[in-house]
Amino acid sequence: MKNLLISLILLISVVGYTSAQNETSTVPAQNGIVTVPSEEAHMNASTACEFVPVSHWSLGIKGGTNYFRVFPVALNRSDLFHLIVGANLEYTINPLVGLGLEYEYNPYGHSYQLNSTQTGTLDGLTHDVLMYGSINLANLLLPYRTNFWSKMNIYGDAGVGVGFYQFKLTDANQNVIDDSRNYGDGVPETMMAKLGLNLEFNVSKSIALGGEVQYRYYDRANLGGIKWSRGNSEALTATIGLKLKFGATGNKQHARNISMCEYYPEPAPVIINKIVKDNTIETTNRLNALEIENDSINNRNNRLNEELKGIKSQNNKPATTVIVQNNDALNDKIQKLENDLKELSAKNKGIVNASFDNIEFELGSARLTSNSFSTLDRIAEVLVRNPGWAKLNVSGHTDSSGSAKFNQKLSKNRANSVKIYLMEKNVPASSISVSGYGEERPIASNNTNDGRQKNRRVEFQISK
Repeated sequence: MKNLLISLILLISVVGYTSAQNETSTVPAQNGIVTVPSEEAHMNASTACEFVPVSHWSLGIKGGTNYFRVFPVALNRSDLFHLIVGANLEYTINPLVGLGLEYEYNPYGHSYQLNSTQTGTLDGLTHDVLMYGSINLANLLLPYRTNFWSKMNIYGDAGVGVGFYQFKLTDANQNVIDDSRNYGDGVPETMMAKLGLNLEFNVSKSIALGGEVQYRYYDRANLGGIKWSRGNSEALTATIGLKLKFGATGNKQHARNISMCEYYPEPAPVIINKIVKDNTIETTNRLNALEIENDSINNRNNRLNEELKGIKSQNNKPATTVIVQNNDALNDKIQKLENDLKELSAKNKGIVNASFDNIEFELGSARLTSNSFSTLDRIAEVLVRNPGWAKLNVSGHTDSSGSAKFNQKLSKNRANSVKIYLMEKNVPASSISVSGYGEERPIASNNTNDGRQKNRRVEFQISK
């Protein structure tokens, strides 16, 4: 058991150190090629999870009972149970691992009989102080936690520390056995270790109720005043408790309350060992990379040419005239949005709707183009300048190109990209929700370029 405890403690330490390094390290991977996941994989991850800001510290208090085995042994098994109390302070590094400091008051005592003539009473206790590491098994087994599991945590912990103990042996006449220390070594502390399993239910973002069972190993044989041939004493504990999670307010969640995909919303890159056999392979790879880059530039130029042709074809007007008209139309929309928000702030409740088809994304992607930044900047300025609203729903819409399932995911991811951009411009994250309707709600025909352009839009519904 002692070797098992040491092995588990080392395992938790390695996992915790690795997780901390992953959070802070900026050194690129050595001797490897980083490959980016496919667009479909990225969209699936983004649909399931969005980035959540977190807090890390928590304080727990607990109480329960123990089953403590020391020597001399008890006359009755029921005498081995005692009430205990404790507390812990923990720093949760990420949703998977945490480090903590624990204190527990562990009393023990019972009536005993050493032989046919020697009987008496043992009174004793330990003050246990230890450092521990924990692994959230729920996040280890369920990286995408939903419904019931979004509120439940199951985690194991292991740690080492010191138990400060004291005892008193009395005989049958309640006289203190003065030479009881002669049975031991007289040192009032012992190295100890623990192994525990915890079940925790989140009542709210900052409060959790839980239960815990632990095995405790004490590396001293004389906790009861007389040295035991086993060479150690041990205890089992069962407690229930309350945990307060600091900083879990507003749009922040405690790291223990969220899933790994919310803490790391982007898919982890895949590292592939690079084996270069000769200079020919390296040269070929460089040429392939240049060809891909040239193809990308050509595709972008073709797309720009098509957009310019479409602009020129509008009412057979010059491209510069159309651009000016589009800017005027955008200015009108922004001004109308601000006027509507001012009217909304004077009401008890109401809804403001606005639609923008010039918020653009890369082809088949949720990545915003640089042409969209100025429009979103102006929208964010209006929202921040007129705070008399409560909720903002950002909904994404696509044309009918591609499958309906792909378009629904794409539209929600595009709405989420807009949400993240607005958050970075100081629009309150807790007030923003996102929806994706794909091709379900067209406002124009999908049979023409102009109609498809109108259908590829982002709509804002602002309510109070």
